[in-house]
Amino acid sequence: MKRDPTVEEELLRSIAVYFVSFLAIGALNYTGYISIEGLTTFFLAFVLTAIHFVFMVRYRKKEYLTDPTISSIINHMLKREKPGKRNTGYTELRTNFRPVLIMLVIAYLVYRYAI
Repeated sequence: MKRDPTVEEELLRSIAVYFVSFLAIGALNYTGYISIEGLTTFFLAFVLTAIHFVFMVRYRKKEYLTDPTISSIINHMLKREKPGKRNTGYTELRTNFRPVLIMLVIAYLVYRYAI
């Protein structure tokens, strides 16, 4: 049976993601922003980890990223895009800010509701 290295790397990374999401959900529950039972915290952290795992495996396979480091993945997200086919005469490249904007919004929401 042949194993996919991308899936293995993301599965190992998911251990850390599960721990962080469990702590974040526990902190939100402790401060009173959400009200959930004890075992639901484990399940909700698992669901968030599974979503992260699926998105990262799909993204890495779609973009053919073999380097598993976070800095490599972030650098790939922030690299300049090629112009579209309809603008073939336009040679200037623009930066892809959508992933940066998404990360900033998520960080702000976590900060806003964790305090």
